[in-house]
Amino acid sequence: MPRKQGPGFPYEQIFKPKETIHDRTTAAAKQIVADAHERQVELGAQLKAARLKKEAAEATRPALDKRKSRKGSKR
Repeated sequence: MPRKQGPGFPYEQIFKPKETIHDRTTAAAKQIVADAHERQVELGAQLKAARLKKEAAEATRPALDKRKSRKGSKR
């Protein structure tokens, strides 16, 4: 019957599979994607805060009369 667990502590370092080039590339790609996602989340939070600040400022400002005549304005 085969063993279900690997060798004990002193042998773990010897039998540990080495990291291949593929593993390093995959880890680097995952790190790049994670960094990009983190930057996107931060940017989204900044934009949302700016939008809420702008909306709050617009809500406190009195409404302008949008029915101004254009008789004197030049194009």
